[in-house]
Amino acid sequence: MEFEKLQSLLAEILEVKPDQIRQEKSFVKDFGADSLILFQILMGVEAVFGVIIEEDEAMKWNTVGDLWEYLQTV
Repeated sequence: MEFEKLQSLLAEILEVKPDQIRQEKSFVKDFGADSLILFQILMGVEAVFGVIIEEDEAMKWNTVGDLWEYLQTV
C-alpha cells in the first residue's frame, strides 16, 4: 500500500493539502475532525483500499499513523 494514496484520500476529506497529512497528526486535535468526518474517513478507506473495517476498530485511530498501521495489517 502506498502512503501517498492515503494522504490523497484524507486530504480530500479533511480539505487540506496532501503534504499536511503526516503520520503524527491527530484527526481531532490537528484537523478538527468530528464524528461525521471520521465516518467519512472510514467509508473512504473501505472504498479506496477495498477493506471492511469494524467500527470499534476505527474508534482506535487517533492519528494518521494509527490508521496507516492498521492498513498494513489487513
